Amino acid sequence: MDSPEALLPIIFNEVTKHVALSEQDLTPSRAKEIHELNSLYRDLVALNADVPPPPNQINGRLNDQVRKLKDAGNASYKKSQYSDAVRMYSLAIEMALKRPPWEASGFAREELSVLYSNRAQAHMSTGAWGDAMVDADTAIYLKRNFPKAHYRKGKCLQHMGRLHEAKAAYELGLESGGADGSDAELKSSLAEVNELLYL
Repeated sequence: MDSPEALLPIIFNEVTKHVALSEQDLTPSRAKEIHELNSLYRDLVALNADVPPPPNQINGRLNDQVRKLKDAGNASYKKSQYSDAVRMYSLAIEMALKRPPWEASGFAREELSVLYSNRAQAHMSTGAWGDAMVDADTAIYLKRNFPKAHYRKGKCLQHMGRLHEAKAAYELGLESGGADGSDAELKSSLAEVNELLYL
C-alpha cells in the first residue's frame, strides 16, 4: 500500500461517477485499489440507498431468489431429475455468491454450505462422485460441523475406493453431532466401510 503522504490527483468521471488516476500515477497496487473503490460504488448504487445497510441485515430480494432456486432444485431432485437439480443448485450458488461484501458472512456461509451439500447429493445421484466430493468438501469448509456433508463426502470416497478416507469422513461426521438426522446413516456407513477394510 502507498504511504499516506503520497497524495495523488484523482480524476472523477461525471458520467460514470467512477474515479481514476493518470497513467503516470498508476501502479498495479493503485489500479487494484481504484478498481475495488469503483466496484464498491457500483454495489452501493445497486442497493438504491445512500449507505450500506447494517451488517446483520440481509438483502431480501436476493434471499428470495436464492431460496426459489434452491426450492426448484429440491423439487427436481424429488422427481429424480438430478441433472436439473444440479443446474438449479448451481444457479442458486452463483446467485448467493453475488451477496455484497458487507452482508453478514455467517448467513452467507450457512446458505452456501447447504447449497453445496444439496448439489453434492444431486451429483451423487448421477454417479458424478468426484464432483460430489468437491461439493461436499466445500460445504464442510464453509460449515465444519455439518454431519450430512461429512456423510456425503464419505459416500463419495467410498464409491471411489478410498476406504480409509471414507472412514475418517464418517468419524468426523459423528464427532460433529449428527444433529441434522444423519447420525444413523453415518453409523451404518462407518460399519459398512469397517467391514470392507477388515475383510
